[in-house]
Order: sequence, then structure tokens, then C-alpha cells
Amino acid sequence: MREVFAKQKEKRAILIAAGSFYGLPFSVTESDLVIAIDGGMKYCEEEGIKPDFLLGDFDSYPFGEEGVLLSSADPKNLSDGAIGQEQEQYVIFGQSSLTRKDYNSAVIRLPRIKNETDLHAAIQVALEQGVREIHIFGGLGGSRMDHSYAALQSLAYLTASGAEGYLYGEKQVFTALKNGTKTFSKEYKGYFSAFSFTEESKGVTEKGFKYLVENVSLFSTEPVGVSNEFIGKEAEISVENGILILCYEVLQA
Repeated sequence: MREVFAKQKEKRAILIAAGSFYGLPFSVTESDLVIAIDGGMKYCEEEGIKPDFLLGDFDSYPFGEEGVLLSSADPKNLSDGAIGQEQEQYVIFGQSSLTRKDYNSAVIRLPRIKNETDLHAAIQVALEQGVREIHIFGGLGGSRMDHSYAALQSLAYLTASGAEGYLYGEKQVFTALKNGTKTFSKEYKGYFSAFSFTEESKGVTEKGFKYLVENVSLFSTEPVGVSNEFIGKEAEISVENGILILCYEVLQA
């Protein structure tokens, strides 16, 4: 791994998780903060990316106490019990899996039994490093649909924390917008969708798109913001009060 330096002045973090991964639409630079999240380390190895942090409970990337890879049959790599079998119960709501000393370690080992996802813990590490632009890969797809939705909640958390988050799929990217405006250059193409993550998002306006929207409310129970389109013009969306989840095609660097 790269030696870990103070990152307070960095502009971008790249988080690579264990979900569906389709490569990066831009090059990784030396100034980027890179966090491999559990099985996302396998993608880093395939892409030749050296992360600053490796984080996870290591259920998808068997990593021993001394930093050695474990056999998938190693009993240390097995889950605490099969789903559906009677198991011990726990009360852990509201407890964080991160401790202050974790931020000073290149390998952050999270407990298997915890509240937040590994991805959300990685986001907290990036924010702690002073980064306010976070690009997430491998956060969607895979066999766990609940983790995909949890990743969208983490996007909302980022924008509520005053940061920017981008969650990448194969051809599209999600981001979140709270009480503000996001603009797009004329190079953007394809579909554009906006969904209210809060119960109601007030004062939503979309300019420069195929379908014009002026000062309307979007609701979390009505998917009416789907399938607007870029038309080769500069475009923008704004919301006066609420959190929107935006989805559009990735612009290749």
C-alpha cells in the first residue's frame, strides 16, 4: 500500500467496494485518496491500483490478522452463523464500528457485527481525512439489493454533510443534491432522472433539458422525475428545500 500522508487538502476520494465493478471513467492520480473496501481490494489488484486504506470486516476478502490472505475454507473466514439458523442476539443500534485509532491505520478491520455498511464506514474515513468529493465504485449490483439501497442512503448522508458523492453503475451515475443547484455542460447526453429522497422536495426546477420543470414539488412516493433528457445544451437542476437523488449517464474523461 502507499504510505499514508495527511490528506486534508485533497479534492477527491475514490472508494472501491465489492459490488459490480465496470472500471473507472477517469485515471487515478497520486493526489487521490483511495480506499479499498473489503472485496473491492480484488478490483484494485486487477486494475493495478494501490490504495491508501484497506477497510472491511473481510467477509469477501479473507485477510488475516498479520496481513496475510486466508483460505476461503479457513474457519476464521466463516460467518457467525447460517442465515435462518438460531443464533445469539445483540443490541448494537447507534454504536459506531470505527474508533479514533482506526484513522491512523492503513488497514481498518471492522467487526462482523455492526450497524453501518463497510461502504458507509469508508465514507466516514474519507470525510475524516478532509475530503469533500467522493467517487464510489462497486457500491451497486451483486447479490445484495439492500446494500445498493444502503449506498443511496450514504449518498444522501454525504450531501447532508456538505460533501459531494457519486455512485457509479455500468453506464450511469447517482449523486445527491440538497437545497442547491447542479449544472451540466452541453457534452452530457442521454437520460436524466431526479427522485425525491426526502418525503417532499420543494421548489424543483429543471432548465435546458427536453422537458422543462418550473418550481414544482417532488415526492418520495411518486417517481415522476424519471426520464428527462439532455439535448446538447447546458442544463441545470435546482431544489429549494429537500434532498434529490439524481441519475444520469457517466461522462467519460
